[in-house]
Amino acid sequence: MTKKLTKYDFADIALSTLLSVIFSVLAVMVFAVIVGFAEIPDEVIEPVNIAIKILAIALASVIGMRRKSNGLIKGLLTGLLYAGATYLVFALTSGSFTDNAMTVYDALTCAASGVLSGILAVNIGKDRASAD
Repeated sequence: MTKKLTKYDFADIALSTLLSVIFSVLAVMVFAVIVGFAEIPDEVIEPVNIAIKILAIALASVIGMRRKSNGLIKGLLTGLLYAGATYLVFALTSGSFTDNAMTVYDALTCAASGVLSGILAVNIGKDRASAD
């Protein structure tokens, strides 16, 4: 049963989104260095980027969702906010919003990953937050 979202739930969403963006930026930087030194085919880059997105959302959700309620909604919002935030971050770093096109596929992937990760995050471990 879904309860009304509280300010603590929004804090979980914000923390999860921030952590996922940080993890994603770091992972992309490491992958870019690897691509620079290794002969990695172009066909590999897109699947790795998708895997980085999914992993970033999953890890951040498990770490950032401290209150064990509303996992589906919190995960969905985290995934969508992550998609928007990473689009902005990578567009700003590339210097162009047109070269960094975010597809509907990207947004759906992030949303689905967020939903699954949010459900998982609220159903594992103990509630790490104090009572609301």
